[in-house]
Amino acid sequence: MINLFISYSHEDERHLKQLRTFLSDRNCPNIRIWDDGKIEPGAEWDAEIKNRLDEAHIVLLLITQTFLNSRYINNVELNTALENLDKKKTRVVPIFVKDCFLEPYPQITRLQGLPDNKRFLSTLGDAADREYVQIVKKINEIAGEMLTDLQIRKSIDQQDEQSRAAKDIEMLSDNRKVFLSIPDSLSGREKRKEFLYVVMGRKQYENWPYEIVPGIKDWEAIEKLPETERSDRMLKLIKECAFAIHIMMTADELDEGFDLLQYNLAITHEKQAAFFSNILWLPNPLVSQELDEKLLMHPTVLGNNFETIFRMIEDKNAEKEARIKAMRHDFAPHKKVYMFYDFEKDHNSMLRIKLKNMMETDKRILINFSIPGIPFEKDRAEAQESEGICLYYGQSNPEWFVIRQSMLIDAKGNQQKMLCIDDPDIDLKYDRDVSKNAFNHIIKGKDRIDFELEGFINGLFAPK
Repeated sequence: MINLFISYSHEDERHLKQLRTFLSDRNCPNIRIWDDGKIEPGAEWDAEIKNRLDEAHIVLLLITQTFLNSRYINNVELNTALENLDKKKTRVVPIFVKDCFLEPYPQITRLQGLPDNKRFLSTLGDAADREYVQIVKKINEIAGEMLTDLQIRKSIDQQDEQSRAAKDIEMLSDNRKVFLSIPDSLSGREKRKEFLYVVMGRKQYENWPYEIVPGIKDWEAIEKLPETERSDRMLKLIKECAFAIHIMMTADELDEGFDLLQYNLAITHEKQAAFFSNILWLPNPLVSQELDEKLLMHPTVLGNNFETIFRMIEDKNAEKEARIKAMRHDFAPHKKVYMFYDFEKDHNSMLRIKLKNMMETDKRILINFSIPGIPFEKDRAEAQESEGICLYYGQSNPEWFVIRQSMLIDAKGNQQKMLCIDDPDIDLKYDRDVSKNAFNHIIKGKDRIDFELEGFINGLFAPK
């Protein structure tokens, strides 16, 4: 379980109650929620608060002017939360409740808060409920990430099937190293040195996060090693990197010698690693015309424009992050299911509510919802992020349905799909049989819901 501490001013208790209406034990099955209203009579409240803060994985700050003015909150709760944040013991999330003067509090404004763009809940009127739903969703996501991290760390020390995957995730997560080959040719070495000096400037003035290995001094030391030791040293360096760049000044540079050795070591590692990619850098674009098809299968940078190389590194790093995200799914405490339905027509549908409640009884499932007015691209992104998708047709018109269905087909991948169709006698003339090939499970009315839902849930947890 994840411990969540809510820091608030007692003058804002009605806002706490409003938040707790949504942030409930039922809506947050993996979270143990605490605020000082749970302190038992006779308990030492100061010690209790400090103990709970120290145990908290997530701290919510209910931001109002009275919160900011509170001496105890500033000296104890906020101070402790931020110290634990710096130690990476906890996540601190401001909840912007009432408009207030935040300029003297850069330690708060630097944090990503909710709602987005520092919109204050008290100014949103009827739309505030929608934001509370999004807050619950985001807090559940944070809790899920933390539980996933805990499971990964636990699995690293266990000699089981997931142990290697856990180690791969840990190794890749903070890996910002790029192997840059040491060419045999003098022109290649000059090009490498030129690139290293550009990197040094970027790191100093732009906080560029990547490290190029081997560095200039490292390669001078490597050249002095015997050939067998040199090979072992280069392989060790390659294994520490997320990807490798091979400089080719002429078309035959990978045919023999030190260039071929580095290339073969990188290719061997690429076949064994959870993620590793080889990149060719051709400062002379004409070289590409002389290379065979096998070499050109690599991502290739043409020309001397260093910006192009930087972009390639960033693109490959994005691929690495996507791979890590996919690997982490197997350690997640729950599976995400995204539910589409026509809010205006079907929010109170008994069949939709029954379907939702049945899924929520399985604490391994976290349901997110498409909400009115959400941009189409955000719906698509949520669908891609989810392991399962539920499309509830109900009373919606065919156009609404077809748009959502096309989105689910686009998101297909390895995900399980479910289509829930309301009672067949609803007054809509549309051939819903077009859906049969797009979804794994189709519910036609109340009689099939138990059977199809069981199959859908089992599919979510089936091995890939």
